[in-house]
Amino acid sequence: MKKLLYLIIVGAIALALLAPSGCKIVSGTFVVEEIFYDLTPNGTADYYYEAIDITDNDVWVDHKDDIKDIDNVGFELWLSNTAGSANTVDCYISDFSSSLGGTSSKSAVMAGATHVLVDIPLPPGKSFLGYATSFSHITNLDALKTLGEIGQFKFWAISDITTSNFTVDSIRVVVTLTAGT
Repeated sequence: MKKLLYLIIVGAIALALLAPSGCKIVSGTFVVEEIFYDLTPNGTADYYYEAIDITDNDVWVDHKDDIKDIDNVGFELWLSNTAGSANTVDCYISDFSSSLGGTSSKSAVMAGATHVLVDIPLPPGKSFLGYATSFSHITNLDALKTLGEIGQFKFWAISDITTSNFTVDSIRVVVTLTAGT
């Protein structure tokens, strides 16, 4: 009993000494999520574009220097289709330093960016792609994780129908990371 009490006291003293020094002894899995509204259609009405930046998210800021691994990257998409017939949406990403942007041609984006979400259903009316369901549409997960670790990437949502008949109402990016000292 005395030994247990001694260990508790020594542990409490050690924690008390470490706390003021700013030493982080927290490690674990953390979720960074950020939602982007009103994605912008490009000028030729071929796709939607958004510059995704999660580096100012509080969770990201707290753990950015201690990231050990990006465990997963997933999405939630809120879509609308007024075309009257079903279609699909595919999504692409690239590094922030890429010359591709919101005015690039659809063919340039498809050729130069990384295809990350494939064949997302776009039925007539409003639809929602949930986080868990997004994993069944993900391709090139390693590229997603790499850009997820940077915390910034360019994002395009492309369909065969024009942006006058479909909209990306919003997108939520969810990055799960392991961090710690």
